[in-house]
Amino acid sequence: MKKKKMNGFLKALIYLGILVVLFVATILGTKYYFYDSDFAVKKTDLSAVSVDDIKLGMNINDIDLSKYTQTEIVVDDCNYNYEELSIKTDDEGDIIYIVADFKEIDLFVGQDENATKIKKVNEIWKTLGSNHKEELYKPEENNYRKISRYLDTENDIYIGLIYSRYNNEMLEVVVSNQRIK
Repeated sequence: MKKKKMNGFLKALIYLGILVVLFVATILGTKYYFYDSDFAVKKTDLSAVSVDDIKLGMNINDIDLSKYTQTEIVVDDCNYNYEELSIKTDDEGDIIYIVADFKEIDLFVGQDENATKIKKVNEIWKTLGSNHKEELYKPEENNYRKISRYLDTENDIYIGLIYSRYNNEMLEVVVSNQRIK
């Protein structure tokens, strides 16, 4: 009788173990499938990308902000808001997020005098390569915009290039140290 109880207990324990493994695998699989759409995007070195010569990690005190026009509009909880761009910093003043109007700023790829100024989405694709993900940008709000997302997980740099899906005109650029949604 004890042997039957022990066998039943072991079977129940094995079934419970299998259910736990399946449950965990389902949760992890769902996370990557639904919530991590960048998972399949190949990485691109974005360390040489700057917005008006501003890079992530720079201290806000080292940047001349006088050339920008102040605005009352607050963008994505940024603490420096201008008509041309908005910047979010951490507690030490290091830049962690930039969103900029593409018509008002310059996007550079490269270091110092070798930097290339880019103004069109096809130039960006040509310069940064095809390792990006394209999709509608906030389709519930404006379905006329698309976004090309590049990521550099080694340097914690994520770039979103927002453009018109009708004529490929560049609208905004977002540079962040976190994934762009």
